[in-house]
Amino acid sequence: MEFPFLRSMLSLWLVISSITLTAQGESRARPNVLFIAVDDMRPEMASYGGRALTPHMDRLAASGLQFDRAYCNQSVCGASRVSLMTGLYPEYTQERTYHVTDWRKRWHDVTTLNQHFKNNGYTTVGVGKIYHGSRGRGVDPENWTQWIIPDAGTEYANPDNTKLKLENQKKTDGKRRGPSTEAYVTSDETHFDGQRAAIGAEQIRTLSQKDEPFFVAVGFTKPHLPFVAPQKYWDLYSEQTCTLPLNTGKPPGYPDYASNKNAGELRSYSDIPQGVPPQDFPETLNQRLIHGYLACVSYTDRNIGVLLDALETAGVVDNTIVVLWADHGWKLGDHTSWCKHTNFECDNRVPLMIRYPKMSKTRGRTQSLTELIDLFPTLCDLCDLDKPSHLQGKSLLPVLKNPKLTHRAFAYSSYPHGRGQGLQGVTGHSIRTRQYRYTEWWEKGSDSVVESILTDIESDPGELTRVTDQQQLEQMLSALVKERVLDVRKP
Repeated sequence: MEFPFLRSMLSLWLVISSITLTAQGESRARPNVLFIAVDDMRPEMASYGGRALTPHMDRLAASGLQFDRAYCNQSVCGASRVSLMTGLYPEYTQERTYHVTDWRKRWHDVTTLNQHFKNNGYTTVGVGKIYHGSRGRGVDPENWTQWIIPDAGTEYANPDNTKLKLENQKKTDGKRRGPSTEAYVTSDETHFDGQRAAIGAEQIRTLSQKDEPFFVAVGFTKPHLPFVAPQKYWDLYSEQTCTLPLNTGKPPGYPDYASNKNAGELRSYSDIPQGVPPQDFPETLNQRLIHGYLACVSYTDRNIGVLLDALETAGVVDNTIVVLWADHGWKLGDHTSWCKHTNFECDNRVPLMIRYPKMSKTRGRTQSLTELIDLFPTLCDLCDLDKPSHLQGKSLLPVLKNPKLTHRAFAYSSYPHGRGQGLQGVTGHSIRTRQYRYTEWWEKGSDSVVESILTDIESDPGELTRVTDQQQLEQMLSALVKERVLDVRKP
């Protein structure tokens, strides 16, 4: 006796089961992603030849690929982060400020990095500073599987400093803060970043037991001001050795309005002298600030170590891509200033590391020029996801396969400034070739060049001198800048 209906149903069930098992198999085969963002961290780690003691980041660098010439696309938090997470240049979106308030309202149709992974079957979890801020609409909460806000943690551990901060904010409508540094005997978990590390580690351990791959993003605030870290990280350094860098000058002809001459961000802290230019800061203040910065880098290194250890204990190291990046560089007295907000090399060069154990050649270091905007398409390629059509970056997959390859002829970054030479505003457009940094400042709303400068970073890494005898080279670089800016502005 034949049962055609049952035979048809059985065939349909086998087809559905095959599709389901195939989808589950593909889901399991896709690598996990641990996405680590750090705020205001220049390449000051030991693996980059810096002064900070960073054994965990050095461990990551040794087991992955370190990009020695990676650059942000604008040296301010909000703009840099939205650019990376959307895959769109700040010059295109005009999301330029440090907070980029309501960016999602203006770009509601753009697929973000976290959204793309979520749409492709990943469990996406975010905590800390990935976008600017760590809560509210700006973190793109609807496009994560889960966005976590720690219910514990504090900025200052010393209650007197917290009290001072609150009093200052009340007196000045939020414009003044507490002290710029704090060394206090307390646990690693007292501060927000310690809490974020613990949450990230727990998510790794939990999600590693699931069938779906995970995308866990953890953003650490330090070494952003104030330079606050437990005392034991301050004890790693002697303040007497925390001296200013040698490049306290700037190239002749570099415009004052574009050099962040006043270091305004730093001045909102209660212990920074008002009305005193940075070049006249007392030596003890300079040393304390540098000491605090290094202590915070080491504290962040500890927190990154917590995440790396969690991959080990969860048994998912071999199937997890780790990306470590910073949103921009930072001045530690370089060019007689502090903070970021310029087109200088030290503001735009960032640490970047990628580790994927299944790619054996992703170890060592590469001199290939790279931009942070390249991370979105790179992760799509590594995880075998189709790329959204709007991406303006360029995948680093070929460099991960062969670190000696040339990825870009130059890296592009830009920064808008206030008034310059009586103008309403200017935007500095920079390109960094293997040897040179060339910057043009364009009048706001036009391509009229107000100022330009060429520096030789290979022979003058501190960027103190100006190249004046290479007119033909300047003309060529100027043409490249114009071509790049016009290309970036295209929809």
